[in-house]
Amino acid sequence: MRFILAAIAFLGSAALLVVGWLQVTEARAADTVVATGTLTQESPLLVIPSDTLIEHAGTQSITISGDGPIRVAIGRQADIAGWVGTTQHEIVTLDDTTGALVFTPGEASADETTAPSILGNDLWFQEYEGDGELELQQTLPVGFALLVQSDGEAPAPSEVSISWPLDGRAPMAGPLLLGGGVLLLISLGLLLWALLSMRRRSKPQRQAREELESEIPAAVPAEGENVATTPAFSFERSAPNADDGLDASDLDPVEQSQSVVAASVRLAEGDAPEVGRARELDRSELHEESGHAWAPPTAVGQQGQQPEAPAFPSFRAPSADDTAAPPAPAGAGAPAAVDDPFSWSAPVDSSEQPESSAQPESASQPEPAEPAESSDLDSSSDAKGNDGDDNSSTGGEPPAGGASGAGEKTPTADAPAAAPQEWRRPRGRDRTQAPKRLFRLIPLLLVGSIALTGCSADFWPEQFGGSTSAPTTPTPTSSIDQALITEGEALPAVNAQQLTQILDDAAKLAQEADAANKADGLKPRFTQAAYQERASEYQAKGADNTLPGPVAFPTGEVVYAVPQASESWPKSIFVVREAGGETPTAPFGIMLTQSNARDAYKVASIVQLTPDVTLPEAAPAEIGAPGIDGLEQPLVVAPEELAAAYADVISNGDGSQYAALFSPDGDSLRTQIAEARATVSGEIDANAARIEFQTRASDDPPFGVQTLDGGAIVAVSIEEVEKLSARTQLATLSVQGRTAALAGASSSSLGFETLYTNQLMFYVPSEATGGAIQLLGFANTMTGARQLNANEVTYG
Repeated sequence: MRFILAAIAFLGSAALLVVGWLQVTEARAADTVVATGTLTQESPLLVIPSDTLIEHAGTQSITISGDGPIRVAIGRQADIAGWVGTTQHEIVTLDDTTGALVFTPGEASADETTAPSILGNDLWFQEYEGDGELELQQTLPVGFALLVQSDGEAPAPSEVSISWPLDGRAPMAGPLLLGGGVLLLISLGLLLWALLSMRRRSKPQRQAREELESEIPAAVPAEGENVATTPAFSFERSAPNADDGLDASDLDPVEQSQSVVAASVRLAEGDAPEVGRARELDRSELHEESGHAWAPPTAVGQQGQQPEAPAFPSFRAPSADDTAAPPAPAGAGAPAAVDDPFSWSAPVDSSEQPESSAQPESASQPEPAEPAESSDLDSSSDAKGNDGDDNSSTGGEPPAGGASGAGEKTPTADAPAAAPQEWRRPRGRDRTQAPKRLFRLIPLLLVGSIALTGCSADFWPEQFGGSTSAPTTPTPTSSIDQALITEGEALPAVNAQQLTQILDDAAKLAQEADAANKADGLKPRFTQAAYQERASEYQAKGADNTLPGPVAFPTGEVVYAVPQASESWPKSIFVVREAGGETPTAPFGIMLTQSNARDAYKVASIVQLTPDVTLPEAAPAEIGAPGIDGLEQPLVVAPEELAAAYADVISNGDGSQYAALFSPDGDSLRTQIAEARATVSGEIDANAARIEFQTRASDDPPFGVQTLDGGAIVAVSIEEVEKLSARTQLATLSVQGRTAALAGASSSSLGFETLYTNQLMFYVPSEATGGAIQLLGFANTMTGARQLNANEVTYG
C-alpha cells in the first residue's frame, strides 16, 4: 500500500510541477503585447478611453501616426467626455477576439464636424504635440483617457498602436511549484518507508539462511558403502534475493566455481544413507523455510554404479574403491573431530592409518589459483565491516590456491576447522567506494531548485505577498481618485497641481495687465465682478495717473482649497491664498468658476478676508465637495436670494427683515458703508443738490461649494448706486478723483451717478444646523460713474 501511495503522490507532484513550470515559461516567453488599428472615418477627434489603456498592466507605449500635426491631451475620462460633447469623434476600443484596436463612432451631432484646439485647457494633466508621428510612454491609472486631434479641422490621425510590457507574472506558479515539491518529498518519504519495512521483513529470512549454511555438518559415509556422485541438490545458483542489493552481473566466476566445489565436498563426505536421508529431510524443511531453491534430493547410489566425472579438473569425487577411514573416537587430551563442511578432505585418525597411506587424490591435485588480491579483498572487507552488507547464501569459501598451495597445510583432525566467516569477502566489485549515496542528494537538489524558482514575488498571488500588476499613477491624488471611482463618486474639479497652475496663470495675467493698465489681458482668467473691478481701476488710472491701481493679485501659498466634485458644469473652486510680497496682509479668498468643459477656470470673485475670521470645516482638496446647485438640505437663505437679503440689510440696517440672519461680528462692511454715506450727505448743499442711495443685488449668479456640516461658502456681489442730482437749474455739481475719471467730467448741471460693486464671501449654515450667516470677506470698489440725463433730474 505504501508503494501505491508513493506512486500516487509522485504522479500528483509531477502534474503540479509541470503545470507550474509551464506557467513560468509562458509568462517569460514574450516581452510585450501590441494592439494596432487604422481609422477609416474622418472624425476630427479620437478618444482612447481608460478601459482600453488599462487592458494590460504596466506602462502604455502609445504611437500615433497621421498626416500633419498631432495633438494629444491626457485627462480624466469624464472631463474629456465633457470637452468632446456632441462633436463628431471616434472611440478606440480593443477587440477581445483579434486583439486589434477598433474605432467606433461616438454619439455626436452631424453639424459639429470641427473642434477647437485641445491645447491649453485646465482639465488636462499633460499635453503633447508632434508632426507625422508621436510616441508616448505613460502609466495611466483607472479613469484617465487620451484625446487626440490633428488641427481640429482635418481628420484625426489614422493609425494608433498601443503596447504593454508583459511583467512575467504567473501568480499561481509559486503555489503549484511549492505543492509539487511537497508532494515529491512525501512520495520519497513513503517510498523510503516502504523499502525499510520490506527490508525489516526479509531480515529473519536472511539470518536463517546464513545460520543454515554455517551449521549443516558434513555427512560421512559408512565403511564399505558406495555413495552416489549425483549431488543432492541442484548446482544451479538460485536467483539473488531482491534485498541483497546484487544482481547476476555482480557474481565472480571464480566464486561460483568455489561454491560448487564446496557443495561437492559436502556431498562426498556425507553420512550413511539413513543419516543422509534424515539430513536431506532436514535440509528440505529448513530451506523451504528460508526460501532457498533446492532441487529434489536424489536417491543414494546402488553398489556398482559408475561415478560421474568430477565437476572440475581440480577436484575428483571419491569412488567406491577408495577406502574411507571411520572417524576416530575422541580420546582424552585429543581434540574432537570437527565436522567442517568447508574442509577439503574427511577427518583422518593418524593412529589407525599408516603414515604411508596415500592422500586423497583431491588433496594432491592443486585447485586453480585465485587472483592474488583475493586475500586483500577478504581482509579489506572484514576490516571495513562489510559482512553485514553481503547477503551471500553460499557461506564461506576456502582460501585461494587450494589445499596444496604454497605455505598452506591441509586441515586435519588435530586442528580445528577455520570459521566460515574468516573466508568471506564481498561478492563482485568492492562497494565501499560506490558513489550511490550521492544519488540521494538529487531529490533534495531538485526540490530546492524548484522552491527557489517559486520564491519570486511574480509567481505568487497578491494576497500571499506577490507583486501587484496595478499601474502606478503620475499624480499624487491617484489613490484617492481610485477610491472615488471605485465607490462611484465624482472626482474633484482639479488637483493641487492644476489649481496652483491656474492661480499662477491668473497672477501672471493680472501682473501683466497691471503693468500695461489694460483689461484686455484679463479676459482669459477673470470674469464678472473680479474683472469689472480691475477694468474700472485701469480706466480710472488711465484718466488720472495719480490714482492708485488695483490691489496686487495674491501670489503666496494656498492655505485652503475646496474644489467642487461634479461631472457637470459650471464648476466652482474656493481658494484661500496668502497675499505674498514683503508686506504681510490678510489672505485673499478667491472663487474660481468654469462655465463649460472647453472654457478655462476664471476668477469670478476675489476678496480680502476679514480679520480673525474662522473658516468652516470643508472636505480635503483631494476629495472635493458638492456645489451649491445640488444641496441635500436647504440653507438658512437660498444662494440665489443671499445677495438681495444682504442688500436689504445694508439699506435698512437693523430694521431689515433679514437683519437677524446675518451676524454683525466681523462685518465691517456695513459700518464702512454707513459711515461713507453719512460723510457724503454732510458734504453737499441740501438746497442745491440731493443725494440718494440704493443697494441692490448684481446680475452675477452665486457660486459656491458645500462644507462638511451641510452649509456652504457662497460668493455673491451687490451694487451700491449713489445718485447726486441738482435741485435747481442754476446749480452746478462738481466731483473729483475716481468719480471724475470714470464719468469723464468733473462738473455737471444735472448731476452724477456712481456705481460701487461689493464682492462678498459668506458662510451660510444649513437650516438643520442653524446659526447666523457670517461674512468671510469683501471687496468694495467703484466700478462706474456717469453724468445724469435731463429726464433723470427732478428740480425742486
